[in-house]
Amino acid sequence: MDAQNGRHVVGGGQALTGTDVAIRNVPTDLRGNLVMEGHPVASIKLDIPHGDNHSVTIMSSTTTAPRETPEFVDHELVIREARRRQHRRLAWMGLGLAIFVAVAAIVAAASSATKASPHHAKVVLPSAPKSPRPLPTGSIVALKIAGPLAVGPTGSLYVAAESQHEILVRLADGEFSDVAGDGTAGFSGDGGLATKAELSSVSAMSFAPNGDLYLADGTRVRVVEPNGTIHTIAGDGRAGGPVANGAPALSASLGPVVAVTTSPGGRLFFATSTQIFRLSSAGTLQTIPAIATLYAGKTIAANELVSIAVDAHGTVFASAAFAGWSVYRVAPDGVATNLGYARRSGGQPAILQRSPEDTIEADSGPYLEHVEANRLVRTPGVLTSTSITSVNDVPGITQFIFMDYFAFAPDGTLYADNMPTSGFDPYQQIVSVTSGQGASLWRGAPGT
Repeated sequence: MDAQNGRHVVGGGQALTGTDVAIRNVPTDLRGNLVMEGHPVASIKLDIPHGDNHSVTIMSSTTTAPRETPEFVDHELVIREARRRQHRRLAWMGLGLAIFVAVAAIVAAASSATKASPHHAKVVLPSAPKSPRPLPTGSIVALKIAGPLAVGPTGSLYVAAESQHEILVRLADGEFSDVAGDGTAGFSGDGGLATKAELSSVSAMSFAPNGDLYLADGTRVRVVEPNGTIHTIAGDGRAGGPVANGAPALSASLGPVVAVTTSPGGRLFFATSTQIFRLSSAGTLQTIPAIATLYAGKTIAANELVSIAVDAHGTVFASAAFAGWSVYRVAPDGVATNLGYARRSGGQPAILQRSPEDTIEADSGPYLEHVEANRLVRTPGVLTSTSITSVNDVPGITQFIFMDYFAFAPDGTLYADNMPTSGFDPYQQIVSVTSGQGASLWRGAPGT
């Protein structure tokens, strides 16, 4: 009797540890309680060596019957059962190890992907959400001078307050609240709230269908996401020469970005004064073929680009100061067509926008002109059923001679501001035109 372990030890030598039983010189692992209390183990010959220690360990109260009758379990069955249980344990251990390795591989892959694609460098083609919402707002701000305009997916009007270095949204009560910019000129705040970020000089802005607001901010393109955070997605903040096709967007030295727009499918396009780019899903820049025009008997590349728009077919339209305020169509194969001339007051090239009907519109003084075939024609009724072509002649609008920036809401409403200090209008305004009826939404101080 092994008093320490409470086990019977039969045979010469010392007891095996645990519940190992050596039968016919075959060490057998019985940790699965094969030898149970009160269960007889038959046909174990104790007068021959069993295992290295010439002994058998039997659990307490287990009866043994060496040289016993056949009704007891045969020891060969005991050995086979022990091995079966051992194989089953090994199989479960192998399965557990395989699951652990698979989970570890998935976690490692996810961690690697996160490190390789930081949020601000990741470019995902946007898609329209089921329920678009306005951008988060900050404090109420008094607008001083209105600049570029944009309309969000919900129909809210956004204004770039150029002298205040902020992006404002017009609220239902007619006041303005900031959605980007802290009022300080500069560059900061990427990855944080847009209302806490510094903006340089926003020259253009455009909404994607999913609610992302893209900004042409100085020498960078930045995006304000629907959750209110801001990121840089193109430009390293430095001036440079021509950017090569396929260059990484974030490390490209763009120089001043003058225009930004999105296609109906959400693809981002932007322009410097000399190049037009499309941002790929891989975060690289795809250059649009240079616009060639005939000037003084020579075919040369147009420059001094100011505004761009893209229709549902992926065709790019651009306005430029070169060659007399021209508007061009650039087909996907790079073939460019000069469509005519359009300019704002003061000698500025036209601003281009895509209407809800997918026409390309250009502002030319107090009028809108749209692309029809290979030419610009005056848009009747400012996209209404009337014959009015001048915003100044729309009922409800006065003292509005020359449009500066404009934008369309999803329902077709036209928003426009006039040029500040134009010498023709006593003050700057933001107006709306819906179904032939106009309204003045904001007026600046006299002389602005």
